[in-house]
Amino acid sequence: MEINLLGLISSIEASIAILVSIFTWRRTSRIASYADIDSLYLELLKLGFAYPKFTEPNLTKDYKNRFTGDELLSYQIYAFILWNICETIYDRCGKGKDKDLWRTWEPVIVAENKLHRKWFDDPENFHKFKEEFRQFINANYPKEY
Repeated sequence: MEINLLGLISSIEASIAILVSIFTWRRTSRIASYADIDSLYLELLKLGFAYPKFTEPNLTKDYKNRFTGDELLSYQIYAFILWNICETIYDRCGKGKDKDLWRTWEPVIVAENKLHRKWFDDPENFHKFKEEFRQFINANYPKEY
């Protein structure tokens, strides 16, 4: 009887250790995801600070006519970077993966959609994103141009 009780106690302790490990892993993963996205978005904000025209709605909604030459190429790279960040947000915490993290980062998708949806909807950029992500954006966020 004593051996079975020790086995039971060991099983309970092992189960608790597994649950604590899972909780710790999830918390660490959430913190790492937040930090990664935060770092990416901070770099984007720095680019926006350096090139404020790229955050001006009147210009971005008509980017092919409002930017020319190197400025157009720079804007297209900027827009690609920001939509990649949005796709990263979707991949890491969208689709019900992490509701708390999603509540924190979805407003970034909303804000950037308002500024740069025209670039995202340009057929020449379709191949740059997973079809699943494109469908998600189209189903959940309005075209702002």
